[in-house]
Amino acid sequence: MTDDAPDEVDGLPPVRSHRYAPPWLSSTLVAIATLVAVLSVFSTWVRVQTLDTEAWVTLSDQLLEEPEVQDALSAYLTDQLFQQADAITAEIEAALPPDLKGLAGPLTSALRAPAGTVIDQLVRSQGFRDAWSTANRASHQELVSILRDQTGPLVSTATGAVTLDLGELVRQVGDALGLSSDVIDSLPQDAGVVTIFESDELKTAQTGVQVLDFLSWFLLLVVVALHATAVYYARDRRLVVLRNVGLSLIGAGVFVLALRAVAVRAVLDAIISNPGNRPVANVSAYVATGLVGQMAWSGIVYGVLIAGFATLLGTRSQAHAARRFLAPALNASGGSVAAGTVGIVVLLLWWSPGRAFEDWVGGLTLIALIVGAVVALRRATLREFPAIAFVEPVD
Repeated sequence: MTDDAPDEVDGLPPVRSHRYAPPWLSSTLVAIATLVAVLSVFSTWVRVQTLDTEAWVTLSDQLLEEPEVQDALSAYLTDQLFQQADAITAEIEAALPPDLKGLAGPLTSALRAPAGTVIDQLVRSQGFRDAWSTANRASHQELVSILRDQTGPLVSTATGAVTLDLGELVRQVGDALGLSSDVIDSLPQDAGVVTIFESDELKTAQTGVQVLDFLSWFLLLVVVALHATAVYYARDRRLVVLRNVGLSLIGAGVFVLALRAVAVRAVLDAIISNPGNRPVANVSAYVATGLVGQMAWSGIVYGVLIAGFATLLGTRSQAHAARRFLAPALNASGGSVAAGTVGIVVLLLWWSPGRAFEDWVGGLTLIALIVGAVVALRRATLREFPAIAFVEPVD
């Protein structure tokens, strides 16, 4: 075969060889694509967790289901409520006989433990979960508005910080404990206000949002382009390179999972000084990075499928037998094969593994890969087993 002759390997469409493409080019492109894929996972994770309100609410709801988080939140709300210990003491004192008013202070201190139990039960109630979701949804929507250079009532930057207002939850706790409206109204305005980040870096954060919006689709496009170029320039080694593409995705997924575990441990070691805070921090970290794990496992699954597809088009006897087994379905009428392919796409649209269809680049790429795989397999089975079909092929 001359350098200018077209190649056709096991059902893949012919590609004209390129005289000046060095043999190491495809391997280099696959290696670079693997690194970019890892960056794509983390940039997508940051963007989704930062800017996707539904993902944020889902994450916050998942965190609230964790016992360690419930305990920490109960302690926080109790502390916020008892910051007004003087007002609580005054209310108890007003209810006591004159000769027992001196017990108001000790009674206030004694009230803290049973109050903590009541608050703990409240935090685990469905009503509190609903209020928690509502507060997180409204505040995150406002936060995203700020990051996109807008403003709103729940999240404010006026005092030099972007904040999340959980004051309503603190007031609900006061109601549950039977405190009077006067005591609840005397709570400081910043009771339950959680600082998310300092607004002196807000411009940097807004710029970061614009970068993340761009990288979320651009890096994926780069990965696809590098892999496609690697296969295109592989000459008669196209199936080998295609298999290597699958193996690279598997490797990237495994690396991301390992990096996630190492990073979580390193970060917690660096920021957690009190061992008692370690359990809630560990749970929070793994719930917060759950999307990273999901995308990593999706990459592994995609890699297995691509590597399996390359093997299926190979020359080994097992691959030949597998193609013969698939021939009746693939050699059916074009309409039947198209309908089956559409069914697969619809199923994936419903499932959306690893958020594959949540941006146009990922969705179109996955659909193109599915259609290309079906076309390549059908060409191979029609060529090798033209007489085997459920229905006579009609194209």
